Amino acid sequence: MIMKIQLLYILDCPWCVKTKELIKDGLKELGAKADVEEILIDSGEKAEKYKFAGSPTIRIDGKDIQEQISKARCLPCEELSEQSKGATEFVKQECKCGCRTYSYKGKQYPYPPKEMIKEAIKYSIALKQ
Repeated sequence: MIMKIQLLYILDCPWCVKTKELIKDGLKELGAKADVEEILIDSGEKAEKYKFAGSPTIRIDGKDIQEQISKARCLPCEELSEQSKGATEFVKQECKCGCRTYSYKGKQYPYPPKEMIKEAIKYSIALKQ
């Protein structure tokens, strides 16, 4: 059974491009295969449907890679959402509420670090065996 990874994000999130690269790098380094699905969350309805926890969010086989969710103010996202012509009211509001942050080995990050992603991938592989 192939692993399923979902990347949930909002439009113009500067950390999502980085997160997408880290997922690909982590899979390659581990020699793992996965179906990677990118899901743009651009409305309250989609946020509710996917139980969106903030941008970027990674789920592996339906499980968030960090269960404890926190958010912090993100100036780059606030500025981008105000300048982007494609930003919906939902995206603007989401950016004002703060972006998702990740805690890993005592440090805070605006995206999940590669080692954290790799650990989550390894854990998912172990569960399948």
